[in-house]
Amino acid sequence: MNAGIQRSPEAETALVTGFPTLLGRGLVKRGLNLHPDNRMLVLVDAADADDAAAFVEALPEADRSRVELLVGNPDGVDLGLAGAAVVELLERVTRVLHAGHAPADRARPATNARRLDTILQLAAEMKRLRRIAVFSTAFVSGDRSGVVLEEELDAGQRLRTPFERSMFDVERLARSAMPRLPITVLRPSAMIGHSRTGEVCDVSEGPTYLMSLMVRLPAEMPILLPGTGVVPFNIVPVDYVVQASWALALDPAGSGRTFHLTDPNPVSARKAFDLLSARINRPAPFAGQLATGLLTRTLRLPGVRRLAPARIALLEDLTTHVTYSCSNALDLLAGSGVVCPPFESYAETLVAWLAAFEREKR
Repeated sequence: MNAGIQRSPEAETALVTGFPTLLGRGLVKRGLNLHPDNRMLVLVDAADADDAAAFVEALPEADRSRVELLVGNPDGVDLGLAGAAVVELLERVTRVLHAGHAPADRARPATNARRLDTILQLAAEMKRLRRIAVFSTAFVSGDRSGVVLEEELDAGQRLRTPFERSMFDVERLARSAMPRLPITVLRPSAMIGHSRTGEVCDVSEGPTYLMSLMVRLPAEMPILLPGTGVVPFNIVPVDYVVQASWALALDPAGSGRTFHLTDPNPVSARKAFDLLSARINRPAPFAGQLATGLLTRTLRLPGVRRLAPARIALLEDLTTHVTYSCSNALDLLAGSGVVCPPFESYAETLVAWLAAFEREKR
């Protein structure tokens, strides 16, 4: 994707949470590119300090001095930072990009809302604050079908996983704070990987898990695709999420609003996996009611159900016809050069990265 850089009109000092995820790293790099005087303050858990130092060292030399690592604790009081570091945040920060949520497999219901509450308490005292961008997920829609609008949150849906519940609570907290703080809520769909490098976000979660199975399992071993495959495949490349997030966080019209960061023209699940199969040189996944029945019975076994709520949610995603309206996001992004690339344009890149990843593991 050759999206142009929509530069900051003035220098920013941004607090970025979410390291070491691909999203968190991308937000830092994008922020550095938006203005030569932008500075990134990156919250890093002590366990990730060495990886963070290596990340900074790998940046272009001119950028390294513009990144400051704040080694703390996202679950601690004042983010686990010393008093002097907190005072510096309150004096300097102009934008907050909060992507520092607990991973899906460790997201207890109250954890992520508590983390956001800490951010909001600090933000209330930031003297130069212009915006807080809070990341959520399109899947706060839970088991809804049909068209889901950006401004909708509670529609009586069933939330299927602890992570969906925690993000629902995060959004509710963010909305309650909008009257007193300049907040933008960002809802990406499943972030599958980088459209140019192919690097994936997490090979053990969501649609990427199915893709990794296709790459590493023998070609003669069939892959089961639940349903008929005609539902939208709600995925989005992480680089589009990064670029769109910064654009919306900088746009004055983005304050107090919620945006879906989703593919406006999603490919069907059937077509997506046919494309992947052709690039991996294996038979297309077996779809239909038999495949759905086998997967459903397996995933709903008592022991499996306790261990794999995300797998069950993925099964429902691939059999539920839900469309995420992103008209508000597209309106503000118009003219910015930030456009979501079609899946067809980067499917081969994802496959190549996954294949190299599997070879390296072996």
